[in-house]
Amino acid sequence: MVACGIVTKRHRQVSDLSPAWQNLWEIVRASKDKSLLSVLPRFIFFLDRIGVAPGHVRSDHALLYLEAVEQNEICKAPLTTYIEAVMGWNRAVDRLPAWPRQRLERPSRERRVMLRETAHFPGFIADIDGYLEMRMRPDLLALDATLRPITASSAATYRYMLLRFASHVVEAGVPVEELISLEDLVAPARVERGLRRMLERTGGKTGPSISDTARLLLTIAAHRGLPETQRTALARFKDRLAVHGTGGMTTKNRDRLRALRATGVLRRLLRLPEQMMERPLGEHRTRALRAREDAIAIGILLYCPLRVSNLSTLEFDRHLHRPGKGQMFIVIPAHEVKNNRPLEFELPPHLVAMIDRHLAERAPLLCAPDCRYLFPAARTAGPTAANSLAERIKKRVRTEIGIDMNAHLFRHLAVMIYLDANPGGYEVARQMLGHSSVSHTISVYSGLETISATQAFAAVVDTLRERS
Repeated sequence: MVACGIVTKRHRQVSDLSPAWQNLWEIVRASKDKSLLSVLPRFIFFLDRIGVAPGHVRSDHALLYLEAVEQNEICKAPLTTYIEAVMGWNRAVDRLPAWPRQRLERPSRERRVMLRETAHFPGFIADIDGYLEMRMRPDLLALDATLRPITASSAATYRYMLLRFASHVVEAGVPVEELISLEDLVAPARVERGLRRMLERTGGKTGPSISDTARLLLTIAAHRGLPETQRTALARFKDRLAVHGTGGMTTKNRDRLRALRATGVLRRLLRLPEQMMERPLGEHRTRALRAREDAIAIGILLYCPLRVSNLSTLEFDRHLHRPGKGQMFIVIPAHEVKNNRPLEFELPPHLVAMIDRHLAERAPLLCAPDCRYLFPAARTAGPTAANSLAERIKKRVRTEIGIDMNAHLFRHLAVMIYLDANPGGYEVARQMLGHSSVSHTISVYSGLETISATQAFAAVVDTLRERS
């Protein structure tokens, strides 16, 4: 079938995987857990092939996997294969600390609503693909060019969402022959019927899938220039079905930050990198050198609240600049940052000294002398995977300090420390984190000042009490 062009060739060698997925697969293999080894490989290779990073996997990607198994592989039970993959993913979340934390929705045994593409009018499929192509590669010179390009993985997700919604519309009683273009799909009357059908399947409750679908349909209506009355109707559906976040940090992150306010805990964390660096290498030099890498990573996060995806890929010359003796700057260009904002931090002298000392001792046990990465991978010539470094940091802090703290929590800690010392200093916090607007920083971190505010109020009450 591959030779005849009926299906594409499957890539099943570990070397075919991207570094992030390769690292995760090695963790699965090392676990020797048969319930994971039997169901995850094909799913992992599929996700990597469509360009979805481990931390970005969602339930819709699993449904894309089901569609691919149905259309491109000889399989007796595609639905069972899909269900086992989702269950395997969630088992990995429970059993493997390094596995991404997001769980996938448990698939229902109810009949899935998804028409085959061949059931649709060919022009309808072509219109969807043309629209998504425009979203991935918008005309930058067009007079009304306001679109930001979307990634290929986002386009694949949107394509699935549109075909799934079209199937709901048809199941609600609309003849499939009436769906000739996207304009037909986003007509308010059809949108309402499709959304009502989706709500029937969820017991009348909205959720992320329904909310995201309503938002996507409104976006398409705006891009296609539909009349204001139609867009107003779709906007009403979107607002009523929206899944609103709680805003700010999660309760879990607030609880973890609160632990750092305990007497001595924050001080121990701040001193940890230098203390680890002073430990002798001993007989197990490779393990000790990796521990020093952890110390440097923690030290950098304490002064430079980077995302772990940027931290793990730091390169000498490209990211670590030395303008003068004893000085070192971390400089990350905008196109390498999640929100397209450049980052620049100066490292303190003691951290520069730690890095220099480590560089003088790490080769050849950890890497070649000319390795350009600050955190080299153990088995490849590239950088260590972001999720691997994040897991090491988490384990190290738990072992040394006794608290739960992941790499991303260092960003929250940086803001907490600064706002405690400088109440209302959100502009500096915004620049530290690389946020695009102060309003976003305030929406996430305004609650951090509550403790400082209540402590200040308590001090006023104590003063009045002592006077009386």
